[in-house]
Amino acid sequence: MKPLILTIFYFFFLINNSSSNPIVRSIEDNWNEIKSMSGQFEQIDQEGNIFNGQFFFAKPFKSKFIYDGREEDIITNKSLMVVVDKEGYQIDSFLIGDSILKKLLSEDILIENDFDIISLTDENNFYHLMLKVKDDKSNNQIKFVFDRQSLDLKKWEIYDEFDNKTVFKFTKIKKNIFISQNLFVVKYN
Repeated sequence: MKPLILTIFYFFFLINNSSSNPIVRSIEDNWNEIKSMSGQFEQIDQEGNIFNGQFFFAKPFKSKFIYDGREEDIITNKSLMVVVDKEGYQIDSFLIGDSILKKLLSEDILIENDFDIISLTDENNFYHLMLKVKDDKSNNQIKFVFDRQSLDLKKWEIYDEFDNKTVFKFTKIKKNIFISQNLFVVKYN
């Protein structure tokens, strides 16, 4: 009888521990309900320079960061991150690969399938979720900060392979709004 009880206990232990973290699942479900988003951002680079502007996300894969007081903006799509001038003409472009931003802006994100979860903490009414793209040989990581009650994205911190950190803080967020696809058009000379 004792081996049977141990077997049953072991079975339920495996079932309970094989399911995903409920906080991660809630964050994932909330994020997947968002199809578009806009708001304000503050970017702090590794030298401490601060840039402000507006951001726009439209799933799948589209984003635009419009910087105040800078000559360049950034547009992403499924394969590229494009630096454009204020009129939308391409200045430079970079392959996006399987980057964190690409996975974040996919139609539906599956956090535990796409990322290695480095840590999940609950600090001062915010969830801090540190992730690394699975099978990424670099040491690139990202920390997402979500409001504990609403699960709204408040900040992300990107760490590159040299441990340089770039921080984006998000405010005045509007979700599931109409965003014209023209906003993401890149012009070529």
